[in-house]
Amino acid sequence: MTQLDVAFPESSPSEPVDRAFPAPAIRERLSNPDVLSYYLEAGAQPWLADLLSRRIESAVGMDDLIQPPLSKIADPVGISDMDRAVERIVRAILRRERVVFACDHDMDGTASAAILWLAFTRHFNVDADLLSTVTSHRVNEGYGITEPVARRILEIKPHLVISADKGSSDELRIAVLAAAGIDVIVTDHHAIPPGGPPRSAYAVVSPIREESNYDRNICGAAVAFLTMAKVRSALIDNGAAQIIPALTSLLDIVAAATIADCVAMRPDKSFINRAFVKRGLEQINQRQRACWIAFSEQLHGPVDSETVAFRLVPAIAAAGRLDWADAGFKFLVTDSVDEARKHWNTLQSENTERKALEASVRKRAVELALRTNGQSIIVFLSDGHSGVHGISASRLVEAFGRPTGIFSPRGAGARINPDGANVSHAEGLATGSFRSIPGLNIRDVLESVANAHPGLMKSWGGHPAAAGVSLHIDQLATFAAAFEAAVVAKIGSEPLQPVIWTDGIWPEELLIPETLDVLETLDPWGKDFPSPTLIGLFDVLSTKPVGNGTHLKCVLRMKAMSIDAMWFNAIAREGDPYPLHRGTRAWLAYRLKANWFKGIRSLQLEIVRKCPDV
Repeated sequence: MTQLDVAFPESSPSEPVDRAFPAPAIRERLSNPDVLSYYLEAGAQPWLADLLSRRIESAVGMDDLIQPPLSKIADPVGISDMDRAVERIVRAILRRERVVFACDHDMDGTASAAILWLAFTRHFNVDADLLSTVTSHRVNEGYGITEPVARRILEIKPHLVISADKGSSDELRIAVLAAAGIDVIVTDHHAIPPGGPPRSAYAVVSPIREESNYDRNICGAAVAFLTMAKVRSALIDNGAAQIIPALTSLLDIVAAATIADCVAMRPDKSFINRAFVKRGLEQINQRQRACWIAFSEQLHGPVDSETVAFRLVPAIAAAGRLDWADAGFKFLVTDSVDEARKHWNTLQSENTERKALEASVRKRAVELALRTNGQSIIVFLSDGHSGVHGISASRLVEAFGRPTGIFSPRGAGARINPDGANVSHAEGLATGSFRSIPGLNIRDVLESVANAHPGLMKSWGGHPAAAGVSLHIDQLATFAAAFEAAVVAKIGSEPLQPVIWTDGIWPEELLIPETLDVLETLDPWGKDFPSPTLIGLFDVLSTKPVGNGTHLKCVLRMKAMSIDAMWFNAIAREGDPYPLHRGTRAWLAYRLKANWFKGIRSLQLEIVRKCPDV
């Protein structure tokens, strides 16, 4: 197959292709009458009760919603293999064994590595010389305990390996380590393969296992944290130490990972996630860790879940996207503010490069996607960069409302390979990152492809919303057809389009700072508990391009009230250099946001999309 940019499913010559972005469907979230009644009877303001009734299926008390106590978190003994893993880790600590932490290269994995390292060194007083962290290289080595990762672990010759945020699908490499006399404890939250958890592992600590009786929505860092919490208890119980500082001080890092991994934030779905993030954000704002001092120096106002999601996480993740993830790990664990500043500068530099790469990949991918029809989008870029394929695929899902996968030759974009030479694509493999739409489990789609076409994919795995695939480039067309068929089988052939879910029309009387005060008490917002998106009819008083020229600063008027607004990436999303014009009237989807300037907070709107007339 000639390596040219291509997209699937390709339209036939007789099939017309609309080369414009599909218009979004504007849909209003439904209210749960039982939840609405509960909060009204509890004394909540009608608008707040209505807002909560559109998100929560089973009402929880306002106190637990606003300030969920850690005391209500279930004992993680319900996670399979927890006791067995704790026993082995305690033995390693008491015998001063050499331990390797094998962690993923994204934010969740980097945070997991930091949690394990800090727990061992700061809480369990383990000599740092006995510890090593092995993080896979996203571009050259891929996800999981891959062969290169296993080789590096073997060179260290540890007694014990503790994985975090990976390992559930790595039986072959774990077997190699076990054959060398190395015990492997997997801590993970990814899907267990059809064949079951890795048999060669000493223990597999995962809430996803069928035998587990625990919240299945927690991230990898949370699994690592809960494991370390049980290790602390065991060390105290067996008399190895009388006093060990509580591990709750590590919840700031758990919170960042939880926000980054887009796991459930709905209180009746994952109480533990809300409790961890709520406490963790409080700790971040106390700035007791060097990294938070460095991070906060360029911020205005307190750190909330959105600040973490859009300012912290992309920078830390960028290092692992483009090269090694070491800078993010060092940033999180250092005690030196100067060192934290140095690492933060490195991370920001990497993120700047990541943004440029992503913009290039996204532009080419969009151009290809505009030439396709069907229920899915598969794009192959001959010289893309796997480090930004996932985030670029997310942008295509936002623009087209269709599940998307972006492929490039394996190793494309890598700076160097582990041997220091330029990466070769001679093996003819492509790797792809996938993102899905609400209601479609992308992992189930890939499993259907695997069952229908055994051996087509060299490797695959992931979450319901995100996944990865490796296959031969010359099999890409076959795969794309199989993927499209699997998608159609699960969701039908009714044409898809992007959807903007809203909470309806609010009167201008609610567009005040006091409303924002109440909304901020409900943070963290996130998956299954989205921040409010509203619809309103506005007169456009002024518009001004700002930043890199793709953002718009606006002044809007609703009836007699004027209010400032920002529309980030307005041009990139709309394909129109001037999506709003002074002197016009438009229906807009928007959110209420805080704007900080010289320590003073004001209310402004964040425009999400221009809507058809309501």
